[in-house]
Amino acid sequence: MILDQIISGLSIGCIYALVGIGYSLIFASISLLHLAQGSLLTISGVIGLILMARLKLPFSGLVPVVAFILACVGFLLERFIYRNVKGSPTVGVISTLGVNITIPNLVIILWGSEAYAFPKSVLGGSPFNLFGYAVQPVYYWIFIVVTIVVITLSVSLKYTNIWLAIRATAYNPSLASLMGMNTSVTHSLSFAIGSALAGIAGLLAGKILFITYDMGSMIGIKGFVAAVIGGFGNLPGAFLGGLILGVLETIGGGIVSSTYKDSIAFVIMIIMMIFLPAGLLGERRIEKV
Repeated sequence: MILDQIISGLSIGCIYALVGIGYSLIFASISLLHLAQGSLLTISGVIGLILMARLKLPFSGLVPVVAFILACVGFLLERFIYRNVKGSPTVGVISTLGVNITIPNLVIILWGSEAYAFPKSVLGGSPFNLFGYAVQPVYYWIFIVVTIVVITLSVSLKYTNIWLAIRATAYNPSLASLMGMNTSVTHSLSFAIGSALAGIAGLLAGKILFITYDMGSMIGIKGFVAAVIGGFGNLPGAFLGGLILGVLETIGGGIVSSTYKDSIAFVIMIIMMIFLPAGLLGERRIEKV
């Protein structure tokens, strides 16, 4: 029973982790809480279902295509909305909240409010035996996809100048510009990558949940909590936070009641903000007076 809960928690935690990494990446670049991350999952699920139905794309081909489309969406949001309000942090956060409200309503207008599901063949296969427990295909496929995505992102950031440019731009945009870095491109790139991660998370979540206009609302919140647990702006911390949250809420829901499963995330976030506001892997800053 406990192994079942841990495996289930890790799988959903991987989805939270992708969303949390997107939060942290964007925050590290522009110091903006992109509260519309959850709504991007909705776009991803709807587009994925349409492409699978119309073009008969396999899931392996669907992931890069949807990731690219969501990267373009993130680029356009940053270029035409957020860039115009980034001078004020408060206005910037409110604008992301407005986008988060607008997208689901547009989905209702264009798509409807009905719930849909991916075909059973998606992420299917034979169960995997782990210590006598049969791990369902959807769980281990989520592990595989997220592992590939995280490793690819980590290698790209480590062996290129992307992460250096993001951190330098966030620390001192003027100095970064003097060093030859295009800060506008860096901001757009961080949004594109963060949105692509949300797109992949939306496809995976669409297999576990139904695809609806509000499918990303709660996952977006839990991705935010994952980033808080790990420390905002810390990508490994966001990944760790997602796994921790997924396991804790699954085990907690099994012990107490599944009715209170979603509230566990809020309790964890409150505890973290009171006792460990910098997160598990975030930088502890000492104020000097």
